[in-house]
Amino acid sequence: MTDANLLKEAERLQVLLAEQAAKHDRETTFPEEGKTAMNHSPLNTALLDGASWLTFGQVISILARGDASFATAWLMHQGSAAMLRALADPAQASFMEAEFRRGAWFGNALGEPTSGNQFLMPLQQARRVEGGWRLSGSKRFVSGGEGAKYLITSAICDGQPGFFLIDKDDSVRAEEIWDPMGMRATRSQLLHLQDTLLPESRRLRLDPTQPNAISVGLPWISIGIAEAAMGFAIGYAKERRLPPENKPLAELQWVQFSVADMSTRLEAARSLAIRSATATDQRTPDSPFLQMQAKMVANDAAIAIATAALELAGGSGYLKSRPIERYVRDAMSGPLMAWSPAVTRDLLGKAILGLLGPPPA
Repeated sequence: MTDANLLKEAERLQVLLAEQAAKHDRETTFPEEGKTAMNHSPLNTALLDGASWLTFGQVISILARGDASFATAWLMHQGSAAMLRALADPAQASFMEAEFRRGAWFGNALGEPTSGNQFLMPLQQARRVEGGWRLSGSKRFVSGGEGAKYLITSAICDGQPGFFLIDKDDSVRAEEIWDPMGMRATRSQLLHLQDTLLPESRRLRLDPTQPNAISVGLPWISIGIAEAAMGFAIGYAKERRLPPENKPLAELQWVQFSVADMSTRLEAARSLAIRSATATDQRTPDSPFLQMQAKMVANDAAIAIATAALELAGGSGYLKSRPIERYVRDAMSGPLMAWSPAVTRDLLGKAILGLLGPPPA
C-alpha cells in the first residue's frame, strides 16, 4: 500500500474515532470499535511492512485528531511491533510477528512506580529460574494493557537490565487507578506481576542504534491534538455571530491574531517533527536528538494552541458539549510522557556542550 493510501486509510479511521471520542472520555472506556477497525486495517502492520517513519508519524497525527487516547494506546502497541524482530529466538520472533498480524494486542509495560522517565532502566529485580527469570513487581501506566495478549516488560536480570515479550497470563493483574485529567480512554492501569515468567526465549536483544517507534511517534500525538484544536477554533470563529451587527467572531482582530499565532506554532512543530522523522528514515546520527526536540516543541504547541482555542470559544468552550475542553486536557499530558522537558533539556544541553556523545548537527 502506498504512503498516500495509508494516509487516506488513517483519515477514514479518524472519522470513526472522532464519533465516539467524547463518550469514551466521559466514561473512561477504551475505544474497542477503533481497535476492531484497526485490526482489519493495513495500518496496523504498516511498520512491519516497511512504511516510512515519516508516514507513520503522519498516521499518528491523523488518528490523534480523532481520538488522542486511542492514538496513544495504538502507538504503544506499535512500539512493541517494532521490537518483535529483536527476539533472541528466531522461532519466537516469527510466531510473535504472526500473532501481531492476526490482531493480537501488545502492551508496553516498562514504566515502574518509582522509575519516573527512566523507562529503559528498570529497578525491579527478577530471580533466575529454569528457562528464564520470574518477576514480582508492578508496572505503571500501561496504555491499553487490559486488552493486551502480550506485554513488553523489563527487570534487572543477573545485575543487568533485561527486556522481554511475555504472555499476559493469570499472574498479571490490573489495578484500577485510571481516573485522570486527560487521555482518559487509554485506560493506562497499574499492572501487578506475581511471580511472572520472563522466558529466556522471549528476551529482546535491543539495538540502541535502531529507531524507537514511541520516540518517533510521540510528537505527532501532540501535533494531532493541536490540529484538532486549531480546526475547532477556526470553525467556531466563523460560525459564532456577535450582536448587534451579527458579525462573525472571525472579523475581530484579536481573533485573527490568535489564529495566526496558532498557525505559526503548529507549522513550527510540524516542520521539526517532519525533519525528525525524515532523519530517522535516513538513520542520521542526530535523529535521537531531533526526536527529543520535536516532542518538546510539539508538546508546547499543543498546549498553547488548545488553550488559545478555549479562550477564543469562551464559556461555550468550557462546556463538555464542545470538544475543545478535551483537547486542552489531552494536550496537558504531552510533557508528562517520556522524555519530560526537564530530562530532554538535560540530555540536549549536555550533548550540545560536548558532555554526552556527539552533539546534534
